[in-house]
Amino acid sequence: MAEPQPDATMPGRIPCPDCGEALALPIAAVLSGQPIVCAACGLELQVKREDSAQALAALGRWYEETAPARAAAGAAHAQPAPSGRRRRR
Repeated sequence: MAEPQPDATMPGRIPCPDCGEALALPIAAVLSGQPIVCAACGLELQVKREDSAQALAALGRWYEETAPARAAAGAAHAQPAPSGRRRRR
C-alpha cells in the first residue's frame, strides 16, 4: 500500500502510538473533528478540541486563507502533461 504524500492539505505525519506506523494528518479531518485512523492497527486518534482551541483556530484561519492557492495548485496538477515530443531540426 502506497503511503500518502504530504502536500498543502496534509503537511505531516506522526508515528502511531501503538504500532509506530506513519499516520498522515489531513488538515480537513483535524479541523472537522474526524478521527485519524491508523491503517496498520486501527487505532483512532482525535484532537482534544477544548485543549487545542487556539491551535485549531489558527490552523482553520490558515486553511481558509490558503484555499485559493491550494485550488490553483490542484488545477495546475490536473492539467495534462506536454506530450514530450521533440521537434525535428
